[in-house]
Amino acid sequence: MAIADTPVASPRPRLIWFAVGVALLAYAVLGNYLVLPGYRRFLEGGSPNEGQSGVDFALIWGATRTIVWMMSFHVGAFCLAIAALAAQGDAIRTFRRWFAIGALVWLGLWTVPSIPGPYTILFALLGMLILVMIVLIFGRATLNAARTGSHFSAFRGGHWQVASYFFFALATWDLCGLGSVGGMLDPDGAVRAANQSLMVAQTTKLIIEILIAWGLLAVAAFPRATSHRR
Repeated sequence: MAIADTPVASPRPRLIWFAVGVALLAYAVLGNYLVLPGYRRFLEGGSPNEGQSGVDFALIWGATRTIVWMMSFHVGAFCLAIAALAAQGDAIRTFRRWFAIGALVWLGLWTVPSIPGPYTILFALLGMLILVMIVLIFGRATLNAARTGSHFSAFRGGHWQVASYFFFALATWDLCGLGSVGGMLDPDGAVRAANQSLMVAQTTKLIIEILIAWGLLAVAAFPRATSHRR
């Protein structure tokens, strides 16, 4: 039975996922005005209570708000992706489950603040892999459409594309963060100097997210071997 012919589950769960995702994305935007200024001040001058005895509750509260803000877009994008996959019904339940596991594992790895590097050879190799995937995707879409008349979205299923959109979304937001929070556009600034290790880690995560996104899209470009059998 084709995915399009399968019964669609109740819309309520996916609407809840979608609403939560939108709310988290809204907080990610508002955090630029509510959280980011304090985080910048901390990077430049440290905590105002530094050196004093006792628990620094201001630092704990500020750190909590910052962590929630930093994760809000990623968790929000995850909720939106789950909503989109849930809309495709039970036919892709297994895919949805494995996507959720893989996405949550990546979100856990994403929180690691510092990793070894930078390794320019890593970026060069991943860049070449991405280039190959780009050629495969556009080549497959061109040749298959010319031969069979099938559109790209009809190849393996929209769920693979939704998974790729999730990682494209993460990469897009992370790139914005490198230019704002990371101070990438101001290499001589105090924020940029304080964030050097974070810059290395986030740039490495960014190229990996782009690689995963293009990889999932490449999988979506190739139909199953049985897709044209009668």
